[in-house]
Amino acid sequence: MTTVRARRAVLAAAAGVLVLGASILPGEPGPAGHLAELTGAARTDWAAPFLAIAAGLALWWSPAVFWPLPAVAVTAALVDPTGADACLLLASFVAGRHLRRTATRAGFALAATAWTALLVGVGTAADDTGTVESALRGWFGAAALFVWAPFALGLWTAARRAVLDQARERAERLEREQHDAAVLARDRERARIAHDMHDVIAHRVSLMVLHAGALEVNAADPETADAAELIRATGVEALEQLREVLGVLRTSARDPAPAAVADLDGLVADSIRAGVPVSLRRSGDSERLPSPAARTLWRAAREALTNVHKHAGTVPTVVDLDCTPRRAVLRVRNTAPPEPIRAIAGSGLGLVAIRESVTVLEGTMDAGPTPDGGYELRIALPLGGSDGPP
Repeated sequence: MTTVRARRAVLAAAAGVLVLGASILPGEPGPAGHLAELTGAARTDWAAPFLAIAAGLALWWSPAVFWPLPAVAVTAALVDPTGADACLLLASFVAGRHLRRTATRAGFALAATAWTALLVGVGTAADDTGTVESALRGWFGAAALFVWAPFALGLWTAARRAVLDQARERAERLEREQHDAAVLARDRERARIAHDMHDVIAHRVSLMVLHAGALEVNAADPETADAAELIRATGVEALEQLREVLGVLRTSARDPAPAAVADLDGLVADSIRAGVPVSLRRSGDSERLPSPAARTLWRAAREALTNVHKHAGTVPTVVDLDCTPRRAVLRVRNTAPPEPIRAIAGSGLGLVAIRESVTVLEGTMDAGPTPDGGYELRIALPLGGSDGPP
């Protein structure tokens, strides 16, 4: 978070310097020059610092609220003949980079192009020697330089950022999968060792204790009986220690990821701490779910809540788990965000992996938008039991 704020601060400062430099440098007025001259604000002492500060603040807020930047660009045309061009350039670049909807992008491009035509038209009308041909050349040059080129550059940077985000997410997911595979292989080896120790060593030690007990009972002299008792006691102690070692191996061999649906409380608590109002509802006996089903449901709930954080923001969300002896049904529903948010790009591989896990367990999965604009993930897993008599 600190890095993001620092980068935004640097970009805002750079925007302010750009506008300030464009405002104070001498030169011919740009397309907005005649409007500023008509208002009487051209080349005043306060115009340059005012525009620089306003542009920097507008750029700072642009990832969340875009409209202040076009407002500064429009206002700049009335107060400075050259700084307005820099403000329009910044607004076009940020529009291509941050606006998400195609209709909104197209609307801005058309509005900015029309605004440039208006400015050039005013300049041509104010210039007695201006012609229609020169006005068209001026409009085309101004629109290409201050609207179309920075807008296209913003679109390119936004597409590049989305590709990099997807590549980063894919790399992180592959790294997690490789780590999980290594942990699973290690735990399977632990389980195999524990099984072999139980089948071979425990069996042999048990036979040794049994024979020592028989020797103690049938011993002809006290020394032999005492030695047999010592062997038997040592064997019993070895069996107890072996049982403890096997317990440690079997405990470590469990899947390190939560395999109990009770761990949904932890997921919900994490989301609440992140600012998302999540409520958890349970019905039925969820504590007796088989480990594969419990693990799949936990991973599905985690993926669904992660998608809420990424694509919907802090909207009310409900995690509903219904368990019967015959099947388990998980629903994760969120309402529609009150306003469009800047969603984090994703590859969609998470839901694909969940669907594969559900298919392996012969379950069904549905995921998609709801009629009220929200989103719902529903998973039903068969458990092979019976709900009771029909």
